[in-house]
Amino acid sequence: MREVFDALETLGIAYFLTGSEAASLYGVLRQSFDTDIVIDLDPTDFGRIDRGFANRYVVKDPVDYGDYAMGSVISMESAAKVDLIMRRPGGWADSSMSRRRMYHHATFGAVWVATVEDLILAKLVWSEGRSELQLRDCAALIRLNRDAIDWAYLQRWAASLRVEGLLVQARDAT
Repeated sequence: MREVFDALETLGIAYFLTGSEAASLYGVLRQSFDTDIVIDLDPTDFGRIDRGFANRYVVKDPVDYGDYAMGSVISMESAAKVDLIMRRPGGWADSSMSRRRMYHHATFGAVWVATVEDLILAKLVWSEGRSELQLRDCAALIRLNRDAIDWAYLQRWAASLRVEGLLVQARDAT
C-alpha cells in the first residue's frame, strides 16, 4: 500500500490518511476492509489517478455525493482497496488539509494523517448520527486524546458542519 502514497506524492496530489487507519494512530483500533485517504483533487481531474496507477491497480471512477466525491484504487496484486475522497474546496476541507500531520505509520511508513480533531469531525459528518460504530470511535478518540484536543477548533467546526449535537453526545459518552 505504500506505493499508493508514493504515487500520490509523485503526482503532486496532497493527501492525508483518515478513517480507521488514522484512528489507530490515535489509539482506536478497529479492523477495516479498506484504507481511506482524502486527496486534494477536483473530481474532473481524476484522470491523473488513472495515469498514476495504470497497470498495477483497477481504478474506479469517482461518484459525486455533493459535498465530496469518492473514487477508489484496488491493487491487482493484493486486492487491497483504497478509497480516495475528494472534498469540495473551501471551509473545513481546506482547514483539514492545511492541518494534516506527518506521521510514521507502522505499516505505511511516513504518511500525512488527519489531526485527531479533523478525524473526529469527519466521523461525525460521515455518521450523520446513524452510525453507532462511528460515534463509538469518536467517543474513544475523545477519551484517549482528551488533553491533546484543540477544543475551540473542534467546537467551531462542529457548529459549522452542524454536528455539534453529535460532538456533545460523543464527548458525554466518554
